[in-house]
Amino acid sequence: MEGEVDIAPVPPRREAETGDGVRAPAVVVAESSVGVEAPVSQRLRKRKRKRVRVEEEENDEPELGADANNEEDCGVYGDEDCDAVEEIVGGGENDGDGGLGVEEGVNMAADFPEDVRGDDSCTDADSGDEIWEDDKIPDPLSDEEDDDIEAQMEVRREEEDPEVLLAMGKTYNTPDDFKRALLMYSLKTRYDIALYRSESMVVAAKCSYVGVDGVNCGWKVYCSYEKTKHKMQVRYYVNEHSCVRSGSSKMLKRSSIAFLFDERLRVNPKITKNEMVAEIKREFNLEVTPDQCAKAKTKVLKARHATHNDHFSRIWDYQAEVLKQNPETEFEIETTSGTFIGSKQRFLRCYICFKSQKDSWKGTCRPVIGIDGAFLKWDVKGHLLAAVGRDGDNRIVPIAWAVVEIENDDNWDWFLRQLASSLGLCEMQHLAIISDKQSGLVKAIHSILPQAEHRQCSKHIMDNWKRDSHDMELQRLFWKIARSYTEEEFVNNMEELKRYNLHAHTTLQLTSPITWSRAFFRIGTCCNDNLNNLRFTKRAHLEIEKMIAGAGNCERYMARNNLYQIDVHGVSYYVDMENKTCGCRKWQMVGIPCTHAACVIIGRREKVEDYVSEFYTKVMWRKTYKDGIRPVQGMPLWPRSNRLPVLPPPWRRGNAGRPSNHARRKGRNETASTSNNNKMSRAKRIMTCSNCQQEGHNKQRCKNATVLIPPKRPRGCPRVNQVSSSCVIFLLT
Repeated sequence: MEGEVDIAPVPPRREAETGDGVRAPAVVVAESSVGVEAPVSQRLRKRKRKRVRVEEEENDEPELGADANNEEDCGVYGDEDCDAVEEIVGGGENDGDGGLGVEEGVNMAADFPEDVRGDDSCTDADSGDEIWEDDKIPDPLSDEEDDDIEAQMEVRREEEDPEVLLAMGKTYNTPDDFKRALLMYSLKTRYDIALYRSESMVVAAKCSYVGVDGVNCGWKVYCSYEKTKHKMQVRYYVNEHSCVRSGSSKMLKRSSIAFLFDERLRVNPKITKNEMVAEIKREFNLEVTPDQCAKAKTKVLKARHATHNDHFSRIWDYQAEVLKQNPETEFEIETTSGTFIGSKQRFLRCYICFKSQKDSWKGTCRPVIGIDGAFLKWDVKGHLLAAVGRDGDNRIVPIAWAVVEIENDDNWDWFLRQLASSLGLCEMQHLAIISDKQSGLVKAIHSILPQAEHRQCSKHIMDNWKRDSHDMELQRLFWKIARSYTEEEFVNNMEELKRYNLHAHTTLQLTSPITWSRAFFRIGTCCNDNLNNLRFTKRAHLEIEKMIAGAGNCERYMARNNLYQIDVHGVSYYVDMENKTCGCRKWQMVGIPCTHAACVIIGRREKVEDYVSEFYTKVMWRKTYKDGIRPVQGMPLWPRSNRLPVLPPPWRRGNAGRPSNHARRKGRNETASTSNNNKMSRAKRIMTCSNCQQEGHNKQRCKNATVLIPPKRPRGCPRVNQVSSSCVIFLLT
């Protein structure tokens, strides 16, 4: 048989030893480790035993061939040889596997032993063995795979313990992973660790402490590439420190600080360099300079900008992926052309309207659309323009959105035209648009959708109206006016405001109440909303229960057929059950019976729920969310459109149209945001000049003469020979 080696027979005892007490070579195991079937392996063993007997007779060695035919020794012999192979594979814990040449100018012999740094060929120590040259098959009975699984589980653990970060025999996927482990070890233990050697397949580090007597600290670690595992493995580790913990680390450089603050700078790019210094001092008790943190922050931001460039370069592929996963979706991208033919284009704006969202709004939602814009506050500045609707439970339903550079007349006109084309708004008669008083948006609505009813957000109106007033009574009167359902009720509430504050009444009339008061809203939208930014939504069934509870205060009188007269606190209203209308206008405006209609319905022994608009039914609500948006796959799986890449928008430090050195003024109902939550704001404090002692300005802008302030009198009784400060001032004058 090819590759056979002459071996000695096995004695009758259980150990697989030769006559000299030496373990037999692991040649037979190379055959049994192939994993062939049992009958084939038995035939091979019989042939080998037959050859052994012939050799024994030729060599006249009866003491070794006494029980060579013992069938029980075959299985034992194979098992023992498996152990022998394990020793060959796992033996040599300090092999030179993966070792590279010593770096020029570095004395490796002074720090690491010969068995660690000796082999520079990156080959196995047993590469000359005939077994591994012919078969190169690991032992299936060994526990090497189990050891790898345990090592991988150890790596996946939360590496908080320094003993877990570095350990003898621990493996790492890449040299960078080992360097990160060294960094975390240095930060958690506060030992000054420095890289001794850093190459693609070898990384060595040691403690950089040098004592007064010139003796170095003995801590060191050596990690090299392990060929059998295809990973970096710690081959030499002396975990003994003879130094003191320092307050600095040579591994805490710009790249290391960038690695520590990568995620935090992504969430909050406004972190200052001094805050980074304080954070490192508080968490690791190590000293770094503000200049290091500033360079680290610049490194992180540059990496993020490069990522944005990669993302924008594949925006055409993203468009193709969205259209592939969501057919019939409207995805429009507009770019600005380059300076010459064939140059890259630059992103200008985009518009997205998914088919599922469009069909849901047109088929199940009330004809009401809220439109507003918001700043994009991340690296890529711009504005997000959005259009939303309301479902039967009065929750927000996204319809379409766009990303533009700035809110201006051109972008609002472009967005409204895209939205009207997607939803067919020009043909709709009962349509209500709710927005703020942005001039470009108001012009676009009146130009593109002249038949639509434009409602303005009453909350914005109130905030601007009572900006300089803290009177809560004005706020109460305003909401009474905004929630008036009839013109008579509106006039009465306005007269009440006039009697309370004439100036407030005059300024409120200038805000065009027909755009924000319910008394002037059209009938047919089944929506009484005059708020564009609701935070909490109402429930239809709660509104029904409220109307039923209020019906007990009504008195019902039947006029004729389906007409009824309802008296409430001396005021009469008519209810038409056939047309589902009421004199208070609330039923036909909201779509839910008012208290007057509920009184009639209960008197007729009918259910109030039967007279609620179909927009509030559970069936219609389920249809709204029947078809959702299909998610897109990751970037490597996007189809290639083979179009020229697109550059991101021009980089700006702040948002266009707003000063970069002034924050937005907070509203009355908003909480002022401060960088230090433990310190009160200096707003509304009266400054006092330290030069002239007058209020309203500081020393830098003072134009008055300096006022001499007498020094404070020292505590206690003055000495006998001490002249008072007032006497000194008198003598000087």
